[in-house]
Amino acid sequence: MEKLTKGLKLLKIFLLMIIPWTFIVFLAPLYNTKEPFLGGWPFLYWYLFMWVFIQPVFTFIVFRYIDRERW
Repeated sequence: MEKLTKGLKLLKIFLLMIIPWTFIVFLAPLYNTKEPFLGGWPFLYWYLFMWVFIQPVFTFIVFRYIDRERW
Protein backbone atom coordinates (compact mmCIF):
# COMPACT_ATOMS: atom_id res chain seq x y z
CA MET A 1 0.00 0.00 0.00
CA GLU A 2 2.88 2.36 0.75
CA LYS A 3 4.32 1.79 -2.74
CA LEU A 4 1.01 2.85 -4.27
CA THR A 5 0.93 5.99 -2.14
CA LYS A 6 4.52 6.82 -3.09
CA GLY A 7 3.65 6.28 -6.76
CA LEU A 8 0.68 8.63 -6.50
CA LYS A 9 2.86 11.28 -4.87
CA LEU A 10 5.39 11.00 -7.68
CA LEU A 11 2.59 11.27 -10.23
CA LYS A 12 1.27 14.42 -8.55
CA ILE A 13 4.74 15.94 -8.49
CA PHE A 14 5.29 15.08 -12.13
CA LEU A 15 1.95 16.56 -13.17
CA LEU A 16 2.52 19.77 -11.24
CA MET A 17 5.87 20.27 -12.94
CA ILE A 18 4.77 19.27 -16.46
CA ILE A 19 1.51 21.27 -16.65
CA PRO A 20 3.13 24.71 -16.95
CA TRP A 21 5.63 23.43 -19.50
CA THR A 22 2.78 21.96 -21.56
CA PHE A 23 0.82 25.21 -21.52
CA ILE A 24 3.83 27.26 -22.57
CA VAL A 25 5.20 24.94 -25.26
CA PHE A 26 2.22 23.28 -26.90
CA LEU A 27 -0.25 26.14 -26.72
CA ALA A 28 2.12 28.65 -28.31
CA PRO A 29 0.02 28.99 -31.49
CA LEU A 30 -2.94 30.10 -29.37
CA TYR A 31 -1.17 32.95 -27.57
CA ASN A 32 1.49 33.91 -30.13
CA THR A 33 -0.54 36.59 -31.89
CA LYS A 34 -0.15 40.33 -32.36
CA GLU A 35 -3.66 40.95 -31.12
CA PRO A 36 -5.35 41.34 -28.67
CA PHE A 37 -3.43 44.05 -26.90
CA LEU A 38 -3.59 44.52 -23.15
CA GLY A 39 -2.19 47.78 -21.91
CA GLY A 40 -0.40 48.34 -25.21
CA TRP A 41 1.44 45.00 -25.00
CA PRO A 42 0.68 41.98 -27.19
CA PHE A 43 -1.08 39.14 -25.45
CA LEU A 44 2.04 36.96 -25.84
CA TYR A 45 3.94 39.06 -23.31
CA TRP A 46 1.07 39.10 -20.83
CA TYR A 47 0.61 35.34 -21.08
CA LEU A 48 4.28 34.52 -20.56
CA PHE A 49 4.61 37.11 -17.79
CA MET A 50 1.64 35.52 -16.02
CA TRP A 51 3.54 32.22 -15.85
CA VAL A 52 6.37 33.96 -13.98
CA PHE A 53 3.96 34.19 -11.04
CA ILE A 54 2.12 30.89 -11.53
CA GLN A 55 5.15 28.60 -11.79
CA PRO A 56 6.52 29.41 -8.31
CA VAL A 57 3.17 28.40 -6.83
CA PHE A 58 3.42 25.00 -8.52
CA THR A 59 7.03 24.69 -7.43
CA PHE A 60 6.10 25.48 -3.83
CA ILE A 61 3.36 22.83 -3.89
CA VAL A 62 5.85 20.26 -5.16
CA PHE A 63 8.33 21.34 -2.48
CA ARG A 64 5.66 20.80 0.17
CA TYR A 65 5.01 17.27 -1.14
CA ILE A 66 8.68 16.37 -1.21
CA ASP A 67 9.73 17.94 2.08
CA ARG A 68 6.63 17.28 4.15
CA GLU A 69 8.56 16.31 7.31
CA ARG A 70 10.04 19.79 7.72
CA TRP A 71 6.65 21.55 7.55
